[in-house]
Amino acid sequence: MRSSTALGLVIFAAIPMALLFWTLKERNTSYVKRSEELAFKSLEEDLENFRLKSSRLEDENNNLMQQISIEKDNVASLIKEKEGLELRLENYRDSGAPELGEREWTAEELKARKKAEELTLKIRELPLKRKLKYRLTNWETMSSAFSAMPGVSSPEEASAQSRAYSAMGFVNPGTDVRSRTLDLLKGQLGAAIFVGDDTVFLNKDSSINNSSDSTALAIEIARALQDQHFELNASLNDWLYNDDAKLALWAVAAGDTNLLKIRYQLQNNLSATANVQAATTMSREQFELIPAYVREYYLFPFSLGDRFCQNLYDNERWQSVNNAIARPPLSTSEILHPELYTSEERLEPERFRWNINATEIDGVYPLWNNVAGELGIALLLNQSDFLQRMNELGQPDIVNMPELVSKGIEHFSQRDGSKAAAGWHGDRFLVYPNGEGKRGSDHVYWMTKWMDNKEAQEFYDAITKSIQFRRGVKLAKDNDDEMVSTTKGDRYISIKMIGEDKVRIVDTGDKVFADKVIQKFETSSP
Repeated sequence: MRSSTALGLVIFAAIPMALLFWTLKERNTSYVKRSEELAFKSLEEDLENFRLKSSRLEDENNNLMQQISIEKDNVASLIKEKEGLELRLENYRDSGAPELGEREWTAEELKARKKAEELTLKIRELPLKRKLKYRLTNWETMSSAFSAMPGVSSPEEASAQSRAYSAMGFVNPGTDVRSRTLDLLKGQLGAAIFVGDDTVFLNKDSSINNSSDSTALAIEIARALQDQHFELNASLNDWLYNDDAKLALWAVAAGDTNLLKIRYQLQNNLSATANVQAATTMSREQFELIPAYVREYYLFPFSLGDRFCQNLYDNERWQSVNNAIARPPLSTSEILHPELYTSEERLEPERFRWNINATEIDGVYPLWNNVAGELGIALLLNQSDFLQRMNELGQPDIVNMPELVSKGIEHFSQRDGSKAAAGWHGDRFLVYPNGEGKRGSDHVYWMTKWMDNKEAQEFYDAITKSIQFRRGVKLAKDNDDEMVSTTKGDRYISIKMIGEDKVRIVDTGDKVFADKVIQKFETSSP
């Protein structure tokens, strides 16, 4: 009984305890769950806060990067502006005058100009001795600069030159040689021109950022280098009474700049065929209206000078070219035959240096005293051959022979007139006034010298044929070494072999003047 009672008490006591423990367990479990839920929620909130903060930081970082980029652009812009201001300041300092041209240079133009100058100096391997002055100007001002360039006759000489060229048969009577020469040169004008005095003119409408105008500028900078280092313009002006030697020097200068042009285009990633005559206004039709002799004569340096200079460059690069400008060829013959220039036994052509103060006849001095040279003689003979052929074909109105020198040395050398002139070793012609000189009627005295008797005889035959056609006269042998005119009229013509290697031409208005000029120049050694 007692044991049952005790067991009952134990059971009675155990049940509440079990219930208590169960309750405690449930509460603990619920607490743990709630704690876990709260902790997870807290983590979620923390993660969300972290994400928001990260996003905010990323936005701030992007804003900072954008600000840095803006500041970099501002700095780059300031640097560019600074460089532009420095270039403009340098341009003002170098200008040497308050008048800078038609308009202000843009920053891009100044930068492109500086780049062109630096590359030109690098390629040509010569420094500037003095800073160049650049002027933006108009087409008319650039064109007028040709009028004062070496090789172009002055306005005061223009009439005499035209009369002399007509009397010699170079051009038709009435041709204004100076005007046609300027037309030709202006028609070849590019975007820039070196005018001397360390000054380069640029067309205000050009863009030296493009290939053609940039190349044109580089060429004129090279010409400025020629003048600074070798006094090119002064040297050209030194050749008084010898246009042939002057033209030979021009050919070296033109050949030099053509070598520079090719290398400039290659290093500047430009097309080697880029047209640098961007500003030219001459059409093909206008070009063909230029008298053939004038056209071929003044384009000769640009057509065949590069061949001469390339031969030199292949030897000792730029140094050989420099030497040729400093010690130039003495005639166009040396340009046409470069081996004559490079020969160890270089021959100086006969100059026939008559005392210019003692050339008067009856108190009258020559209108023109000059040298035709191998080129001039070749052009004269080739032109005469062409006109005679056109006349025989019944086409006398075709008066301008096709291009010769621009087609290359091989084409030029194969012409009969070129072959007859190839043995040239010197000449000089004097043209005296005969009235107003209409129809090419002025008096001509022309002495030539040749390498040997064979060359002299070839020219003798060729010039006889040329003069007979041009003057419309018949020449017959007066003796073994002289041909004289037999046609009745006022004109007296004599072509004579003198010694083994000279040929003298007298083409005068009458025999009286012919006798006087022969007496003056053939009774004593010239």
